Amino acid sequence: MARKTKKTKHPASDPMLAPLATFRDPMRSDWQNAWFGMEPTFQSKKSVRKWVELAEQGEKGEAAYFKDDYMLGTLRRVAKAIEKRYRARRKEGADCCMFDRVERREELDQWGVVRQNLTFRWPDDGAEAFEVRLTIDPETFEYSIKPVPLAWCYDARFVGLLQEMIWKPPHKAGLAPSIVHGGAQFSLSAKTWMTGCLLADDIADKLNHPELATWVMDWPNPDDRAFRATTPRFAAFRSILERYREGAFHPRAIGTLTPLLVFLDRGFGPAPSPPAGLMNASGSPKGSGREIFLTNFAFGRAVRQQAQNVEPGYWQSAHPTEEGYRPDQIMRYGESNLNRLQIAGELHVKSGEVLDEDRVPPAGAHLDQSMLYGEASWENRAQMGRTSARDFVEALLLDVHNARWLQANPRVQVVGSLLQDQLLGDAEETVRRHGSPKTLAKLHRAAAASNLEASRGRLRSDWIEPEPLMWVAWKVLPAGERGALAREVVHAFVERVTRAASFDPRPEARTADPMEWHRHRIHPVLWKSLEKQSGLRASDPAARELSAWKARRQEYLARRPSFSPVDRAPSL
Repeated sequence: MARKTKKTKHPASDPMLAPLATFRDPMRSDWQNAWFGMEPTFQSKKSVRKWVELAEQGEKGEAAYFKDDYMLGTLRRVAKAIEKRYRARRKEGADCCMFDRVERREELDQWGVVRQNLTFRWPDDGAEAFEVRLTIDPETFEYSIKPVPLAWCYDARFVGLLQEMIWKPPHKAGLAPSIVHGGAQFSLSAKTWMTGCLLADDIADKLNHPELATWVMDWPNPDDRAFRATTPRFAAFRSILERYREGAFHPRAIGTLTPLLVFLDRGFGPAPSPPAGLMNASGSPKGSGREIFLTNFAFGRAVRQQAQNVEPGYWQSAHPTEEGYRPDQIMRYGESNLNRLQIAGELHVKSGEVLDEDRVPPAGAHLDQSMLYGEASWENRAQMGRTSARDFVEALLLDVHNARWLQANPRVQVVGSLLQDQLLGDAEETVRRHGSPKTLAKLHRAAAASNLEASRGRLRSDWIEPEPLMWVAWKVLPAGERGALAREVVHAFVERVTRAASFDPRPEARTADPMEWHRHRIHPVLWKSLEKQSGLRASDPAARELSAWKARRQEYLARRPSFSPVDRAPSL
């Protein structure tokens, strides 16, 4: 007798349907209507080596990579596995299969590259479907999933869906996330950051926590360069924040903004001498909701050109013919990115297509929040690969809950000096003081050759990229100073996780260890340095975290992705 399969039962009005009617509305800035986008990546030895081999042949080789049989075959195999797996799990009655069906189609993206689209549809075809795109990127296979209601991250069924349908099929196809060859960046709806002074406070908070882009959520690399990575970069961010606090981006200071000014990307300020009294004591702009939006929008657009653009990653490769490294793209290489803070009618930052063409406002109209591009976002790029859906979602929610804490504790003051500055803006001095003149001279010679080559002979400069310089500075630091720096990082991260947990609405957050899903993010070399640190009291948060790490070291290490599927070793 054949075994009967269990029919999945879901309420006629699934709670996941509730935000679909309003989460795209640019005027709804509350967290209940926030959305996110995610880009998990997976690699294999073959995908990494294939890119290295073909990219060496120039543009023709790169074009061949995106048409390679292995790459396209793997892409199809993973997409078909997702389709097959969902249908099977749905038939079994799995809780994570709340959608009525999944449909797969193969198409060309805006660059003519094959991608696989998977559409998960509700029983009611009138409800917005859940779209998953799987594409090929240099060295990696990348999902593009956006926009998605943030509220879904609090539903265990949705996290289960991500694990079963997004993470497991690539693993079964021989792919896995790594640290160096991919990432897991996510974006959050820009409209949510246009209230109060949240955007400015979030930037200030990131300046105070450079460890997020180096030792914790990511590893030091040009793609995700810390805001505090170099002295000029830090100064630029700090300066523009000071101007924000003065009211220099308020519409009463810079004048009325129009869509035309946005299209031309100018007129955002800061005003040289803003009138007094434009900002509240809490740090937020005074005035109507529209004035608050305009202040934050102008500030965000100015941050792109006046701060993100200062010593960004790949600064010497800003050449119009290099896809991804064009002058209008170069400022996005940072731990966070505002390139997609755009309105309807602007051009897509990569494809050049008109955004939300059916909503383009009159050029001379007064700018307001309703004109925001439907996918205008604040991107968090400082994210290494994630080994599970839960790992990814917890990383994203850490950012969300910290933002909610910032809203309750506004006007973040930038810390002028950190021990970590020894590896960032003061890295050359650190190498000079603890290393040798020969080491620094060698680095400058290598940088001069690299910069000349990368810039096609345009830049004769021996400027050293901050990421390799950071590792050299770390290695020459005396053991005691490495231990003190490790303690600073652990303290800062524990503080961030703890304060974020206080705004986690999930019932289990009230009793759970807030570090449980974040302890593995701290670079293992810091734990080693802490172990050698003398004088750590048992009551010290760093000592407590070290003990917790050591008690379950292997379990935590298993949550970290491998550095690379090929024979590439980390800098340490």
